[in-house]
Amino acid sequence: MNQEILQSTETRVLYTIDHDDRLVYLNDVWDRFALENASGHLTGERIRNQRLWDFIADAETRHLHQVLVKRIRTRQVPVQLPFRCDSPSVRRYMMMEMVPAPEAAVEYRCTVLRIEQRAPVLFMEQKGWRGDTLIRMCSWCKKVHTGEDVWMEIEDAIQELQLFERKRLPEISHTMCDECLHQLDDI
Repeated sequence: MNQEILQSTETRVLYTIDHDDRLVYLNDVWDRFALENASGHLTGERIRNQRLWDFIADAETRHLHQVLVKRIRTRQVPVQLPFRCDSPSVRRYMMMEMVPAPEAAVEYRCTVLRIEQRAPVLFMEQKGWRGDTLIRMCSWCKKVHTGEDVWMEIEDAIQELQLFERKRLPEISHTMCDECLHQLDDI
């Protein structure tokens, strides 16, 4: 894809939370992204005026966003963070900019920097045969914890942990790897 096209406002996902952290604005790109990723239940019409925190499943990521939102409101300085938003067949490298807005609102601007196609990864499918064991995945870079201080790309972790040799896949528990956590400490 042409880098210019990726960075245009037509492809940038924009959403705004008000002073009560309610989603008050979601652009058309949000809706298009939700529909293209089998998440029609998350279109703007359905989630507008609900709290952002209701849509961030893991506690660590929710807490991190809450800390950043508070910091942005207090300091009135934008924050930029790289992150990944993957699907089973695509890796999306993105940049999130969180910007202070009037009346204690915060605007999120998410831009796709690079897209990599990959063979579909069954483990990333939302539906599937899951057991009651957990595997840790970084909420930001999408790497999987495979032991001690080792974090690997999902394809490598599947082999390392022999995930498809198990009767059931483990549940995914989101957290943050040390590398991403250190990057956020610098903000």
